[in-house]
Amino acid sequence: MTELDCSVVLGDADRSFRDEIRAFLATALTPDVRGPGRDEADRLNRMRLWQRRLHDAGLAAISWPVRYGGRAATPVQQLVFSAEMSAAHAPEPINRSAINQLGPTIIQWGTDEQRDRYLPAILSGEQVWCQGFSEPEAGSDLAALKTRAERDGDELVITGQKIWTSKAQYADWIYILARTDPTADKHAGISYILVPLDAPGIEVRPIRQITGAAEFNEVFFDGVRVPLGNVLGPLHDGWKVAKSTLGYERVGQSRTDRIERRLGILVKMAGASNALSDNGLNDNFTADRIVGFAARVEALRQIAAQATAAGVRGVSPGPEASVAKLLTSEVDQEMAGFGLELAGAAGTLERGSPGAAKNGNVAQSYLLMRAATFGAGTSEIQRNVIAEKLLGLPRDP
Repeated sequence: MTELDCSVVLGDADRSFRDEIRAFLATALTPDVRGPGRDEADRLNRMRLWQRRLHDAGLAAISWPVRYGGRAATPVQQLVFSAEMSAAHAPEPINRSAINQLGPTIIQWGTDEQRDRYLPAILSGEQVWCQGFSEPEAGSDLAALKTRAERDGDELVITGQKIWTSKAQYADWIYILARTDPTADKHAGISYILVPLDAPGIEVRPIRQITGAAEFNEVFFDGVRVPLGNVLGPLHDGWKVAKSTLGYERVGQSRTDRIERRLGILVKMAGASNALSDNGLNDNFTADRIVGFAARVEALRQIAAQATAAGVRGVSPGPEASVAKLLTSEVDQEMAGFGLELAGAAGTLERGSPGAAKNGNVAQSYLLMRAATFGAGTSEIQRNVIAEKLLGLPRDP
């Protein structure tokens, strides 16, 4: 959202909210939270500190209802918040995924006791969460999961494996899906379970990525015991709960702050002498690509606004979230590729290499965005959802 956009659409209350955000950023966004950090430990400390500052200002989860620590922000205010954070290059809070996905799911499906226990700790960052849905043979086909949770009195005993688990290397808790009734149909007999990662029987193994980092992990469960009270939603009916989380996740994936920042970087790269042309944006090919990306980002901004509005009304994200996720991940990936074209040979050099474009961030972004069309549901899965739920086409045989 540009300043021009704000001057057109903002009412008095929204302008006041925008001014509050700007005042907060002016004082809270200090050097100790800016930048990627010296190493992984420093990066995590910066994210924790930033979340504490957001929380202290009542800005950690502005979309949540007031009674749970949110601001009940309107769709316009949520877009303003995102735009201001993006423009200021503010870091993400350490619990961003829990705030955007798990928190709304607990609000929707949890008991009062669960809301009181988990929501404040999510907002403050006291409990860092990760998601344990995917398995080695149940990624795109999530309902094919094999992890089991067998009832033993008032406890569940969990055995199985999860994979591609972001943040597990430093998270405190994990929310998982496990089969609690192996005799039920494929999408039945599944429960949504909240598990402390320090429970006996859990092992976390990092997975090294193509970028050189290890952001993902395998998580193994060997007879892990949790109380039945850790089940979120109905026992054996966790698929409904999981669909809520997946919808919130896809809405989160459709947020445009990241691609708006990437577009701004591309505009600067394209406007200067680059590997494609010495004429900058006067080169027709370069200008055409930039204009095309700008049009798609604007369209995504409108789609994200609709998805945000649905969330504020208390409506679980529907198939429109798949549209937003599909288009966002694909344009994000294409823009990362175009950045590599603009940078030329220097764009292939990794961080720490002499002469690397943008300190190696061009290569890092390109490699990282290879996974954009896989995370939060592959593009193929999103197309199936769109075809079946929006277009009314028959399911694949």
